[in-house]
Formats: sequence, C-alpha cells, structure tokens
Amino acid sequence: MKFRLIFAIMLFVFLIGFVNASFCATAEVSDISPSSIKVGEEFTIGIQIENCGNENPGPIYFELLNPPVDLAIKEPLIIDIPELNYGNSERFIIYHMKTNEDASSGTYVIKTRLIYGKSIKDYNITFEIIGNEAELSIASIKTDPVLPVKGETVELIMRIENTGDGTAKSVSVYANHPFEGLKQSFIGALDSNEDGPVVLTFIVDEVGEFEFPVTISYKDDFGDNEIKTNVSLTVLKKKVNIGGIILTILILAAFGGGIYYFIKTKKSKDNIIHQLLQGENFDREGLKETHKKSPKKIQETKAEKDKKEKRREEFKREILEKYKK
Repeated sequence: MKFRLIFAIMLFVFLIGFVNASFCATAEVSDISPSSIKVGEEFTIGIQIENCGNENPGPIYFELLNPPVDLAIKEPLIIDIPELNYGNSERFIIYHMKTNEDASSGTYVIKTRLIYGKSIKDYNITFEIIGNEAELSIASIKTDPVLPVKGETVELIMRIENTGDGTAKSVSVYANHPFEGLKQSFIGALDSNEDGPVVLTFIVDEVGEFEFPVTISYKDDFGDNEIKTNVSLTVLKKKVNIGGIILTILILAAFGGGIYYFIKTKKSKDNIIHQLLQGENFDREGLKETHKKSPKKIQETKAEKDKKEKRREEFKREILEKYKK
C-alpha cells in the first residue's frame, strides 16, 4: 500500500513537470545590409533563431520558400539550426544574396518557415530594391532647311541622350508648335549612355519668329518623369541667298585683311627709310663736328671718307629699291 502511494506521488510530479514543460522557438530578421539595395548589388540578411521556452525544442530547421527569381542566394534554402538547449538561447544565420543585373526595383517579399518538433511557423522577409535613375536631355537640335520660307515643309530634328545610370522607358517627345504637321514622336527605351533621334515634320504657314515648348516624357525605376524646354524657329517671307551672303563676308574679310597688310608694310618701309635718312643726317652732323675738332685728320682721310660715302649711297639705293617694290 505504501509503495503504491509513493508511485502515485512520483507519477503526479512527472505529469506536472511534463505539463509545465514549454517547447518554443522563434525566428526574426536581425539585420539587412546595406539598408538600400541597388540592382546588381550584393547584400546580406541576418536571421536570429531563439528558444522562447524552457526546454530544448529539438531539431530546428529554417527554410526560404520560393525566393524571387531576381535574387541569387549562396546558402542552401534549408538550414539546420544547432540545438537550443536552454531557454532564451539564440542562434544566428546569415544569407548572402545578390540582385540580378536585370532585376526590377520595388518591394520584395521572401516567405520563410521555421520547423521544430511538430510545430511550423511562417514568416516574411521584406526589403526594397532601389533602381537606377535615367537622365534625359536634348544633345542637339536643328531644322532642315535652316531658314525655312513660308509654305515650306520643315523637319525638326532632335537627338535625345540618356546620361543617367538607369534605363529610360517609353520615351516620347512632344513639340507644341503652331503649324500643321507632326507634333509627337516615340523613341521607346534608351539605355544608359545611349541616344536616339526624333524627327517632327510640319508645314510652316506663317512668317515670323516662333518659340514653342518641347516636352520629353519617360519612365525609369523611380516612376514617371518629364523634361521641358523651348525651341526657336524663324520663318522667312522669301528665300535668302545664304551662299551669296557668306561669299560677300569672305570677300570683305579678305579685302580688309589686304588693306591692313598694305598699311602695315608701308609703315614698315617708311620707318626703314626714315631711319636711313636719320643716319645720313647724323653722319653729316658728326662730320661737321669732326671738322671742327681735327681738320688735319679729315684731310688725311678724305679719300677714305669718299669711299665710305660712296658705299653708303649704294647701300641706301639698294635698300630703297628693295622696299619700294
């Protein structure tokens, strides 16, 4: 009888302990680095697994369910977690991922599952992928003909370039000109550092100076975008001989250059002649002074003086003849 009582007490204590025993595990995202994930960039996701009970929950598995195809994941989709023997004990796992080069920007959700014993818990990992920004501008603009006449058909030719890092999609150009003809043209997509032409054809039926708005519309990873600018156009009443105007300008420029060269050359010749004449006057004045100081020496070198004077006259004559040609 006593043995039965002891066995009953032990069974009761065991049942109480079994009932109070708690098997629990949780999973939580601890870190996503970097916080801003770009297309084609590597990043990591840290997961914290915790024993939220007071008993070992047994074998634990963490699984990624159907991850997006835009991601490359280095680790296996199912990871075996080392045992959590004590309450509040933790384990950390890290997934190394990379977005594909053609990944789309936006919000991504990865479904996950934590399995231990007979328990299953589902979670979601949410993060943002930031795309690249496109940047469009008008690289060049011209009209054909350059100076149209009233009644002519004009081609407005613009080249649109993308200097940004992202792809510009659904690119279109709208020119709100006051003439009859084409006002809008579509390019499609422009990749980074790519450009494309736009040709708008219309008939100018008015004379004067015109300025009209041009709008470039496109989409990139950040949404819809618009760029606005103005284009000027001059319409003449009658044709202008542009070739004749250019030829006249060239002739006037050449004529002006010739006059300048003639004046400059003449001034140079006059300076040389003036210097020669000054030299002659200087020689005469010097000769007078020498006569005053030393008449005997002058008489002794008169033949030599005449010889030098003759050479000087010949030299002057040669110089004058040369520069008068």
